[in-house]
Amino acid sequence: MILQSLNELYDRLAEDKAYAISPPGFSPQKISFKIVIRLDGSFIPPQDARSPNDKGKLQNTLVEVPGGAKPSGAGVNPCFLWDNQTYLLGRQPEDKKSGFGIERFEAFRERHLALEKEIDCPEFSAVCRFLESWDPVNVETYPILNELGTGFGVFQIQGQKGYVHETPKIRNWWIKNQPREVSASRGQCLISGERDVEIARLHPKIKGVVGAQSAGASIVSFNDAAYESYAKTQSFNSPVSEDVAFRYGTALNALLTGPKSRDHRIRIGDTTCVFWTERQSAFEDVFADILGSGSHATDEVQDETQRERIERCLKAIQSGRGFVDDKAPVETPFYLLGLAPNAARLSVRFFLRSTIEELLKKLNAHLEDMKIVRQFENQTTKGRKPDPEFPAVWQLLNQSARVSDEVPPLLGGALTRAIVEGTRYPEALYGAVLRRIRADRTINYLRVAIVKATLVRNHQYEIPTMLDKSETTPAYLLGRLFSALEKTQEDALSGLNATIRDRFYSAASATPASVFPRLLRTYQHHLSKLNPGGKVVREKLVQEIIDPLESSGFPSQLNIKAQGLFAIGYYHQRKAFFTSKTENDES
Repeated sequence: MILQSLNELYDRLAEDKAYAISPPGFSPQKISFKIVIRLDGSFIPPQDARSPNDKGKLQNTLVEVPGGAKPSGAGVNPCFLWDNQTYLLGRQPEDKKSGFGIERFEAFRERHLALEKEIDCPEFSAVCRFLESWDPVNVETYPILNELGTGFGVFQIQGQKGYVHETPKIRNWWIKNQPREVSASRGQCLISGERDVEIARLHPKIKGVVGAQSAGASIVSFNDAAYESYAKTQSFNSPVSEDVAFRYGTALNALLTGPKSRDHRIRIGDTTCVFWTERQSAFEDVFADILGSGSHATDEVQDETQRERIERCLKAIQSGRGFVDDKAPVETPFYLLGLAPNAARLSVRFFLRSTIEELLKKLNAHLEDMKIVRQFENQTTKGRKPDPEFPAVWQLLNQSARVSDEVPPLLGGALTRAIVEGTRYPEALYGAVLRRIRADRTINYLRVAIVKATLVRNHQYEIPTMLDKSETTPAYLLGRLFSALEKTQEDALSGLNATIRDRFYSAASATPASVFPRLLRTYQHHLSKLNPGGKVVREKLVQEIIDPLESSGFPSQLNIKAQGLFAIGYYHQRKAFFTSKTENDES
């Protein structure tokens, strides 16, 4: 299903010039430098081919070159009219044995000199003259080459706009004569259904997956006899035609590293997600912004049309109503693929095939499960943004660890899958959030939203979005009680460096019977310091909370689910203190 969907996507991308899809026999490569020569082959100092991005930082330029990705491995594999400095100029890598660079330069030179008469093109002959006269020792005389490092380079004739490999005569020759591996197997393609076609022995390398090898990794590969069947070797075990392998690989690489990759790719934890719709759609244009920035997406885009689309999509998610897409109907199929690195291969974390309409429903269900009164509903005077009604995935993941680098690698994919498929939230996220609460005693909007969503979806709890005074679940009441005792301490003793939350939250939420009797004794002391009106109101509140608990007493222990309810009760009561008219008058 994955390869079939990508194979079909190729046709759509090939029709759109913005994606710069390469035809068979060519591939887009990141070029960092160019060797400019005259028609007689004389050399002009190498030039930087990088271009500044939106932030002014230089980045490699994507150029369509002959052939596929640079072959990996220790063999000598010169490319055609492009390569790295070792092949183009004979640069000697510091970590390789002596003669490594010269050997590869000579292989590159011999390949091109052998083709000069056959190609019979002045521009190609100029490259040959350069290769004959170039001495690899001269590499060190050009500091810019040290700066550009291992990037790829191409040739250009002085005074000409295009590169040598783009010369029509050379390009046409390559199309007709490009080296092709004759497949050792013919059969039926599992993707297209075509019979008696050449089966790909090796599938294309996929680039752009965070953490994977920079040269690319395989999504389909067989490198050990344990994975092979019926005496078939390598990718003959999953027969896919050469044509289909090229198409799906080109389409996936376009989404990951192409000129429009920012519109189709998002990183969540260790998972690189790519997404697309069967036809161009406005939802496809805004999905990365919404998943990556949540409710704050509108603050981060400059384009008015894009901002308007994001706002419409967010409203559709929040209301549960249909999204009016100005490019495609909501029945348009939507695809989401999550990939993660696994040595020289890629792991498929998840694959979703849905429609725009169904995905919007799943996002709405996620929003409803997460919905809880926000801690900060408006921007503060110090510039703090309001809590997002629709939190971004990374914002949720960051609540599970001390710093973002410590987020468990599998958690991002599991959470994303739960959101877009409407399945159970990962219990690991719930447990990690409770551990963080116990560790730093921070009970904020995002953490409580995660706790609430997990209890609602995974365990069918019914939890209100704001304070519910009629709720009599012991754990919820204990959380409310703890919040009331803390607020009494704060009102009685100004300028505290630490409250009972800092000292007793962990114990109170896990073993209430061992902590609350002591806290109630201290509470009486704090209560005596309040003004008469405040004292009456606080006594009444605490008694209302304690009354339902008196028959059973304080529980000796609270399980993991009850600890979540404790956190929600604490958060609800704490929020109520700062929004309740009664409490505002009291203070």
